[in-house]
Amino acid sequence: MKAVKYTLAGATYFLTLDGEAMFQIRDEYGSSTLLLEAIEPDTREAFETTCAAAVILAERGELIRRRLGYEPGAIPEREDFSLLVQPFEIVNLKNAIIRAISLGYGREVEPPGGEDYDEGLAELTQKKTK
Repeated sequence: MKAVKYTLAGATYFLTLDGEAMFQIRDEYGSSTLLLEAIEPDTREAFETTCAAAVILAERGELIRRRLGYEPGAIPEREDFSLLVQPFEIVNLKNAIIRAISLGYGREVEPPGGEDYDEGLAELTQKKTK
């Protein structure tokens, strides 16, 4: 599971973008890109959207952790974030959301044969052998 660990008022949450979170975000905001644009400004609306997005990602992270057999943690509510996030923490929360979404869409590609593969080095080696 790829997640961003975020601690708020002593509680640790794991922000995770899985398939369900992706569809919740699409239903609510249209797309992940539109969500990220909505949390960017320094406005009340952006803060509310940030808290709502954090709840979606933290809830999915907690449900996945439970499914994987970890000790159950808290599932946050929107008020948890809107009441407990201090002004100096807002940027950190936004960055955690951005990282969680990036991790969710990222994928790990293993090279053939399980070895590291450097395409540039392979091309250079091929040119030298010609």
